[in-house]
Amino acid sequence: MKRYVLETDRYTIKEVFGVSSDSEIMYEPNYNVMPGHSMPVIIGNDNRKIVRSIWGLDPDNSETSVYELEHEAFTKENSEFSLKDFSPCLIPALGFYKWKETVDDPLPFYLRVITQDVLGVAGLWDTQSESFAVLTMQANALVEPLDNRMPVILDPKEFEEWLSEGVSDMIKNGFSGNQLLPNMSVFRVPELVNDPSNNSKELIQPIPKLRNYDGEDED
Repeated sequence: MKRYVLETDRYTIKEVFGVSSDSEIMYEPNYNVMPGHSMPVIIGNDNRKIVRSIWGLDPDNSETSVYELEHEAFTKENSEFSLKDFSPCLIPALGFYKWKETVDDPLPFYLRVITQDVLGVAGLWDTQSESFAVLTMQANALVEPLDNRMPVILDPKEFEEWLSEGVSDMIKNGFSGNQLLPNMSVFRVPELVNDPSNNSKELIQPIPKLRNYDGEDED
């Protein structure tokens, strides 16, 4: 997940995640979230709260931030990262973007779960730098034509376990996006999203499929 979208309100956040904030900036929509942006995440379990945090971990003050972490990395020996270095968090998102590589330019697509008003994406939070990274898993059949990885999207029933001491077992047992398939949608969106300075609802408007001269659908 290199970019994502957040469009929600305080009432939906409270209903889905059980947290609230009086800060209006916490609920500002962002249709082109990218690494380096300050975005809301949910942390804690017994004392769950929503805070602003920077997307992108900075391990050992390196020049390159880490914004995605493969969940399998935490089950391997001699891994660069350890769960004890982070706290689990939930990243609210409406949906996320993927790009299809073509001969000319990459084409942007938008994906979301149409049965959920806001997604709870699994993330890991650094308490010292107050930054976070998205946890990823193998892509399901809908995402795979665009990318072999996708964000770990948790079922609301899993939120409490993820934010508690169950995170280690959940990662060890692995994740699958197959159960999301019946409720996921994907469609082409305007290439306006390629420009980081663009940030409007127009970015997630579907582009109708075009017909080529042979009468077949074009991607």
